[in-house]
Amino acid sequence: MNNRISSIASRLCVLAALSTSASFASASISFVTGATNWLTSPPAACGWGQLTGFNAYAWDEQQNITTSVFVDETQNPGGNATPIPGTISGTFASHFIHFDGIPGVINATGTVTYNQPIVGVIFNKLTLDNTDALFGAGGTVYPTGYAFRGLSTNPPSFITVVGNTISFSLNSITPTLDIAQIRVLTHVPAPGGAAILGMGGILLAQRRRRD
Repeated sequence: MNNRISSIASRLCVLAALSTSASFASASISFVTGATNWLTSPPAACGWGQLTGFNAYAWDEQQNITTSVFVDETQNPGGNATPIPGTISGTFASHFIHFDGIPGVINATGTVTYNQPIVGVIFNKLTLDNTDALFGAGGTVYPTGYAFRGLSTNPPSFITVVGNTISFSLNSITPTLDIAQIRVLTHVPAPGGAAILGMGGILLAQRRRRD
């Protein structure tokens, strides 16, 4: 009898471990191309003049944020040429792309690919401002309220979204105070309920055989 109780207890521990690990699903950058620097840790700050260079910078922000949020592009495939804004709901991971060229550098073109599908893109000043507190990386100072952030219109900057990849061509006029910034939201996999249910089925079958 004691052996049977011990066996059941050990199986329950396995189920608990599966449940715990399943709750930590995440989404992150997989690779980048072109004029893109992949930062494995978020920067200290990304205001004008604080993160400059020849390339755009990309980093992961928050994980497992469950919310409803207004975004500037809801379509995939999609982009900023003919965006369809709207509110999306779910559990998201957030990511950031930033370009502030040094004098003489006016364009950065590249791609960022994530390990989960893109479900929303934020690229207008007010929408960026409204989501910095919710999705911004802890410890990073964002230029919330700064008048010249987002995608430039003269010359125009472009982004396109297909599947897990965002492609960008970001322009700025040096030495103006523009910063090209984009926030990308990706799908977060749901907890592995199927795996837990499958283990539960195995335990039930074993119990029936023993009974």
